[in-house]
Amino acid sequence: MKKYIIIIFTLVVISNLPFFNFFLQESYTYTNEDNTFSYIEEPGKGTSFWGCQRQFGRFLCLHPEKEIGDNLIYRTFTIKPWRFWLWREMIFHNERFMLPYKEPTIRK
Repeated sequence: MKKYIIIIFTLVVISNLPFFNFFLQESYTYTNEDNTFSYIEEPGKGTSFWGCQRQFGRFLCLHPEKEIGDNLIYRTFTIKPWRFWLWREMIFHNERFMLPYKEPTIRK
């Protein structure tokens, strides 16, 4: 039993190392309340959550009417705690996971 616990723990730790985490990361998507702003954070493409915040600030400056009312940014991705290779991101970069969730809209 102890052997299996050590193997599982080792697998979780190794999968959360930056080298392996780079290949296992998923894309994160964000939007505002009325879906006039959207952003996709893709690993390895140079986009980041910080860039999303910066782009949303720029969007609010260009559209001052959006600052009245609900001017929050929402995550449109679900949190999947069973994906243990994302635990490092959930612990150390938790700002993106603390955003309120909004169901993604399907554009036709």
